[in-house]
Amino acid sequence: MQVERKAAEGCGRPVPVIQCGIGRDAIDRAFVRIDALPERPRHAVLFGIAGGLREPCDRETAWVIDRVVDATTGATTNSPTARLAPPKSTAAVGHADTIVASPADRMAFAARTDASLVDMECWAFAQEAIKRGMAWTIVRGVSDGPLDDMPIEVLDLVDADGNPKIAAAAAAVLKSPSLGVRLMTLQARSARALARAQALLTHMLDAVDGSPVACSAEHPALIMGGTFDPPHRRHLGMLIEACHALSASSAIIVPAAANPLKDAHAAPPAVRWEMLQAALLDTGMPRTSAAIMASGCELERGGSSYTIDTLRTLLPLIPGSAEHGPRAVRLLIGSDALMQLDRWRDWRAILDLARPAVVIRPPHTPEEVRAWLSEFSERYALGDTTDWLLPVAPVDLSSTGLRAALGRGETPDGILPSVAAIAQQHRLYRS
Repeated sequence: MQVERKAAEGCGRPVPVIQCGIGRDAIDRAFVRIDALPERPRHAVLFGIAGGLREPCDRETAWVIDRVVDATTGATTNSPTARLAPPKSTAAVGHADTIVASPADRMAFAARTDASLVDMECWAFAQEAIKRGMAWTIVRGVSDGPLDDMPIEVLDLVDADGNPKIAAAAAAVLKSPSLGVRLMTLQARSARALARAQALLTHMLDAVDGSPVACSAEHPALIMGGTFDPPHRRHLGMLIEACHALSASSAIIVPAAANPLKDAHAAPPAVRWEMLQAALLDTGMPRTSAAIMASGCELERGGSSYTIDTLRTLLPLIPGSAEHGPRAVRLLIGSDALMQLDRWRDWRAILDLARPAVVIRPPHTPEEVRAWLSEFSERYALGDTTDWLLPVAPVDLSSTGLRAALGRGETPDGILPSVAAIAQQHRLYRS
């Protein structure tokens, strides 16, 4: 496992790497360590070596897992990130509680599970990640192929954390000199397989970093629209607070091409997009375990921006949104926008796809918004508006005042320096 850990660390990405041992219990211990990290990761990767059961998963190949099978129960689960894998690089893996050693045993295991690979950690890993609302990826290199015999002695030669037991290995080799040759051969194959797996790991880390994470009612995806003219600290702060309040898996910011309910002239779309990207990359942005990204779908579509069109564009890209229904996707809106909800195009269809997550905008108060929600729910027989209002501080920052300050060449406190620099470069908001 030390070789696997070093290969993972060598992918060149600043992610924590936790070495674990073999089997379900090792996965349980690894997730205890994950839970103790200062910030809960939104994405977990199981990386290392597996056994090949059938072609093309022969020795020294590498694969991204798209389906996991528990050989004991026959239950299956699909990876939420496998869709991001390179073409022709995915395979199914079966979970075994012991080494599937001989070619005959491999053939039987493949027939029973319809899997192409076998390991002893995949099912436990997937289930623990799912419990925590984390996206998960499994990347496996193949150390031994369908026609190879796997030395079952390896189980006795590593400790609970996957570190080698030097004395036990020496004693085993003295007792059976041929074992030493087999272990050296296995290590060489593993190293070559891990080199290929490392390239897949790098690809998946980069791909997942810019993609929505699987959502559910317990860990919904947030969608926040607006003109973002300009994007300011309270936009980002509100989004982060909402992510924490909802335990969100992802948050997608969608700048509007044109808001049909607002008449104010906005800065050019390309510049607003540039400012938003700068804000998301700014080191002063608050942190969250949710995957936060921007979508230019409304800017690309052009014209008036309607939420129903945006949802129909984005939801197919968010894993879990179809399976878990409208409570798995939340629309982050202010109370001012909420009170115009029945003026939105196809607003009932919107509620069939996503539920609002409401933040107070002055002069509204929480009591006023709750009363409005109660009346709205009764008027339209909705029945489920009680959790629409989020426990998030009111949004009281005026974009009008910020634009005026930027137009004077100032950098007001509500604007990140990187955003102010772009506004000044393009001479925005000057009379």
